[in-house]
Amino acid sequence: MNSSRGRAALLGFAVFWLSLVPVGSVAQQVPVADATTTTVRDACRSQFRYLKPALHAMDLKRPPVVTDGVTSNIAEAEWPFMAVAYYGYACANLAQCDVTLRADALTEMRWALDALQLPSLSGFMTRHFGEPFGKGSLTPAVFVHGHFLSLAVRYREVTGDRRYDEIMGRVAAALGDGFARSDQGLLLSYKAPVMWWLTDNFTAFSALVRYDRIFKTQFSASGDKLIASIKKHYLDPKTGMYATYVDAPSRTVRQGPRGISMMYGLHFLKDFAPEFAAGQYALAKRYLVAPVFLGCCAVREYPLGQQGPADIDSGQLVMGFGPSASGFGIAASAVMGDGATTRQLLLALSLLGLEVVDGDKLSYRDVPQVGQVVILFGRSELLRLAAAEGSGTPGAK
Repeated sequence: MNSSRGRAALLGFAVFWLSLVPVGSVAQQVPVADATTTTVRDACRSQFRYLKPALHAMDLKRPPVVTDGVTSNIAEAEWPFMAVAYYGYACANLAQCDVTLRADALTEMRWALDALQLPSLSGFMTRHFGEPFGKGSLTPAVFVHGHFLSLAVRYREVTGDRRYDEIMGRVAAALGDGFARSDQGLLLSYKAPVMWWLTDNFTAFSALVRYDRIFKTQFSASGDKLIASIKKHYLDPKTGMYATYVDAPSRTVRQGPRGISMMYGLHFLKDFAPEFAAGQYALAKRYLVAPVFLGCCAVREYPLGQQGPADIDSGQLVMGFGPSASGFGIAASAVMGDGATTRQLLLALSLLGLEVVDGDKLSYRDVPQVGQVVILFGRSELLRLAAAEGSGTPGAK
């Protein structure tokens, strides 16, 4: 199978990976997965200090990567784009929850929004749908446009700054019109070959709901149509969880539920289908999340009782647990208000010795850059959750 997002081998994080972790480091190793808001905030600051120069070192003048989305250059195309998008999401949370980082975080959001529009990051979609940020009307490229709009609208929410309103409007119109024309509220992820990944559409609808709230539009109106179609055609009969990859014209499932796609989709599903998201998360907790050791938990790549191969999406599986699924689970559990599970997943990073603190910077050994950014986003969601609860302990209520 393809990489349903090269979102893939995302995290060199995983349970039972002890034999793969090198012993010793020139930098200090210290656990920072404490529950208190102060400690979570400090960890976010340390990750931010590490990731900012690392991401700015990207070559944003390189030519676009060519990928068919299924067999070639998936990580090279998608991972840098996702790293910048998720970095922006984390900065949105930091701007709202950490006054000392607000100015810097907003500057980084603008850098991310500008970078995402460059051919070096988003040009891999040009052969499928045309230039994603060209002049005039746009053909919806649901993966690229969904993430860009999701970040742009968060920037608008946090700042009120209107500098991206024009491009936001064109992207929102392209997505909204495309969804309206689809009888299932479902858009293609790639065109050559044709690929339909359900969760790419979740990101776009999440962004459109936020856009509609600001601009009093109705571009997200087709969200109910998508959820109805999923419930009718794309739920696994054994678990009730949504499928990963489908064939929309024939209304058939090409691949059933997986940990990586469940956790990725839950980052966004709550924004436009909160009741459905709550039900899906409960099923994910039942069939995918399991305790492993010393108060930690991990996420299975395939549901309990089902098996499948490891691939670029999952990373190496150990006893059925997936590093990518577990990594995306950090943010999914926080977004869903389950701070206890978020902390258990973060604790595994500490206990496995993957955390490396070098001065005032926090990074993770053997974790790709996109994976480190996803961890920061999940941790920043804990801050947002604590602020919403008015609690000193994220997820305490």
